[in-house]
Amino acid sequence: METATRTGIGAADFYADPHATKYQAELEANPNAFRILFDLLNLPANEQRLADAEMHNLPALAGVVRFIEADPTIERILVSGPPGFRFRQSVGVAVKLKMAKLGWRSTGRKGAVKGASHFTKAERFAPGPAAGDDYAAGALAAIDAVGQIGEDSERQSTGRALMDALAATRRSEGRPF
Repeated sequence: METATRTGIGAADFYADPHATKYQAELEANPNAFRILFDLLNLPANEQRLADAEMHNLPALAGVVRFIEADPTIERILVSGPPGFRFRQSVGVAVKLKMAKLGWRSTGRKGAVKGASHFTKAERFAPGPAAGDDYAAGALAAIDAVGQIGEDSERQSTGRALMDALAATRRSEGRPF
C-alpha cells in the first residue's frame, strides 16, 4: 500500500476534533475498519479523487466511496443495521477531517453520492480555509500592516476605494455586503 502524505489523518485527529469525538464508540468498536478507512483516505491517489469529485460538482465522498464499500471489513459493518448507520456517519466525519487537512472547507450543504450502495448524501466542500482558521488572523495582521503605510488622508481615500470595490464585487456576485 502507498504511504500516507503529510496531510494524513488518523485516530488522533478523530479524538482531537469536537464533532468526531461523538463517534469515538464506533472508532473503538471497529479499530480495524477505521485503520482501513484512514489508510484509504490517506492514499495520495484518493486525496486527488476527493478533490476531483468536488471539482466535478459531486461530494468528495463520491470520489472514494467505491473503495470504501469494496473493503470486506468495512462492508460487514455497513450492512449491520444501526451500527452500520453510525459507522456511515463517522465515515462522513473522517472525510470532513481529511478535506480540512487538504485545505477545503465545509459548505454546510449535502449532495447525492451517486453509485454508492450504502451512502446516499454527503457533505460538500469548497476550496479555502475553514472559518476560524489562521487565515482570519493573517488577514487582520495584513490589514494592520497596510494601515501603517502612507499618510492618514491617503489611507482614508484608499480605504474608501477598496470598500467601494468590494461592495461592487459582492453585489455583482449576489452576495450581501
